[in-house]
Amino acid sequence: MVYATDVFYLLAAPFFLPPYLYKIIFRKKYRESTRGMLGVGLASKPWPHDAPGRRLWLHAVSVGEVVAGKAVLAEWIKIEPDARIVVSTVTETGQKKARAMLKEAREFIYYPIDFSPVVNRFLTYFDPKVYIFMETEIWPNFLRSAAARGVKIFLANGKLSERSFAHWSKVRSLFSGTFDAITAACVQTERDREKFTALLGRPECISVTGNCKLDSSGSPITEKERAELLARLKLPHNAPVIVVGSTHSGEEDIILNAWEVVRRENPDVRLIIAPRHPERFEGVARQLGERGIRFSRFTEPTVENPEVILVDTIGALAGLYGLGQFAIVGGSFVPVGGHNLLEAAVHSIPVLYGPHMHKQPEILKIFQEGGGGIQVSAKDLVSQMEQLLGDEDERRRLGEIAALTARKNCGSAGRTVEFIRKFL
Repeated sequence: MVYATDVFYLLAAPFFLPPYLYKIIFRKKYRESTRGMLGVGLASKPWPHDAPGRRLWLHAVSVGEVVAGKAVLAEWIKIEPDARIVVSTVTETGQKKARAMLKEAREFIYYPIDFSPVVNRFLTYFDPKVYIFMETEIWPNFLRSAAARGVKIFLANGKLSERSFAHWSKVRSLFSGTFDAITAACVQTERDREKFTALLGRPECISVTGNCKLDSSGSPITEKERAELLARLKLPHNAPVIVVGSTHSGEEDIILNAWEVVRRENPDVRLIIAPRHPERFEGVARQLGERGIRFSRFTEPTVENPEVILVDTIGALAGLYGLGQFAIVGGSFVPVGGHNLLEAAVHSIPVLYGPHMHKQPEILKIFQEGGGGIQVSAKDLVSQMEQLLGDEDERRRLGEIAALTARKNCGSAGRTVEFIRKFL
């Protein structure tokens, strides 16, 4: 079946295709994901339909959604260990993270472009019985086509910004079939429940289950694992380490400027820095080289006692936080909106974050109320770093509070799976 949205996509193609093709050809972006979203090579993937186990499709657009999805799949597998799970992402970064984290899945693909012939090809091939999409990935053609095939469709970890809610409210009558396709929704907050109730019109099908990312923060590394990591990275066992995670463009300058000032009084302090996106690894490496910093790459730790470790891979950061005296979480010193602070907090270390946390209101609230995190501006970063490095008792106190904050806010994924299964 062809929908009116297909006609809209075709009419809009002359406007969005040229810049997209420019990025593919000249900036070498989206090459892998574009082929995947078109279904190139799909027929070569073995996917037996007659094998036992429920066929479940989990969609997580990028890294943050993958982290939340990990918790949901872990709970699902406890109940249905033979489930055959396919995971899709949109971004290439998300795909790498999914392959590293989601061991429960049997197949990893890129999400099909929302054009009916492509969507139906994917749906015919994988023939899912349950489709779970994380947070706000609402694609009209996919949802309506899946529902027409009898697929049970669930939103997990749902959230909707005020801006997105206003947009969908205006066009809801045009996309009523899209929202009717959703079987049930698990959302993060009471306000999200209000928004999705207005869009779906079925309050009994919406439950506030919390933020599943809080269940995917991992576990603290052991002393043995810590020693092995330090040895692998050729770092001294007693050197103070600051771990900086998920940085975006502009944040490396902020962090490195502060670190270089701090080193005047603390020359032994080492830095581990993990850019959020793989395409920025080389740029950050050049930046370190231009500053004359003796650095080593995580994937090739050939430098003895490096000043900085550049984490040039996906999936290692959660464990590396365990090497830090404290952590600095990026995406918050530039107006990106922040990232998950709990991955660092589980290691019982203080967590520093910047003023831009607008995309993580729940996590921000948790740390403001529970403690263990310190929100700091770029100009005050040096003084805060120096204070923590110089006060071991305060680091320990804040670290214990951070770990307690992380432990107290778990259980969302279990509630999500429990609610979804009521509709199966």
